[in-house]
Amino acid sequence: MLLLSILAAGLALFVLDRAFRIFRAWKAADEEERYELEKEFYLTYTVVYIVLGIRLFAVPLYFWTMQTLVPTIPGAMCLWGVFNALPILCWSSLMWKFALPVLYSGWLILARINDRCRRNPLLRNLMGLYLVLSPLLVIDSVIDLVVFSRLNPVQVTCCTSAIDIWPRPIPLLLMGVPSQLLLLATFFAFSLTYAFLSYASSRKSAFEWPARTMSLALIPISVLTTTEVLTPWIMDLPLHHCPFCLLYRQPTSSLSLAMLWFSLVAPWCCLLTKGLGRVDEESIQAEQETRGLLWVGASLALIIGVAFIAVDLIALVV
Repeated sequence: MLLLSILAAGLALFVLDRAFRIFRAWKAADEEERYELEKEFYLTYTVVYIVLGIRLFAVPLYFWTMQTLVPTIPGAMCLWGVFNALPILCWSSLMWKFALPVLYSGWLILARINDRCRRNPLLRNLMGLYLVLSPLLVIDSVIDLVVFSRLNPVQVTCCTSAIDIWPRPIPLLLMGVPSQLLLLATFFAFSLTYAFLSYASSRKSAFEWPARTMSLALIPISVLTTTEVLTPWIMDLPLHHCPFCLLYRQPTSSLSLAMLWFSLVAPWCCLLTKGLGRVDEESIQAEQETRGLLWVGASLALIIGVAFIAVDLIALVV
């Protein structure tokens, strides 16, 4: 993690000046100047590919590395305890690990659209987006460096003495029906609706914003369902609600989370490609085809993720 963080930050800064020069000069450049800028672009393009690939690979590696540190932290039983060893930095940066890969993936998808065109119609947009991302890339790498250089084996409190003693966000019964059953049914209903809207968006763009709205609604519903239903049920610990314990002890839960994450971020990658990936007729056609594949992928990923959850729940009954 330390080596990857240093490498990513160094490479990101290495090509920053080139990216700025290409972005600033491209629009006003004549044919000869554009030819020279294009030669610089290919080097910058390759390095950015590597940097973003490192940062995407570092996300699962970050959580896996933190998990391996559990035995070294007194009082830790899962990732919750490791995060409490450096709480301000670890907890405040947790959302970065889920949000920033959306932007990284968006750049790589735009690059893929550019590769499908004979010329480089998205050259300036790619460099401009990288200039926006570069501070975030460096900050992301620096956070990893600070976390892994400052983590110490201090005594911590773990999830059992934290999340389990919080007041539960849902009542035991709602209109005489167990709230956990209602929440689980809501999760499945929203998931299937979103899967349908995602697939429909690959056919007609009119469904795209309803699908994005549904993706936002699914985020809190998924979090609540995981902590209040899936964790206590699948782990057979009715009073335990830590999602990190579920992810560690039930490997299929990690696959479900990965599928759900991809499904929920795909609509926003589509929004990015629609805004920056349509420059000429060739790129418009490539962007439309790519966006359609993303919407279909979002639908399939959600169905697969929900299927994993359903299998885990059915296994409890059987």
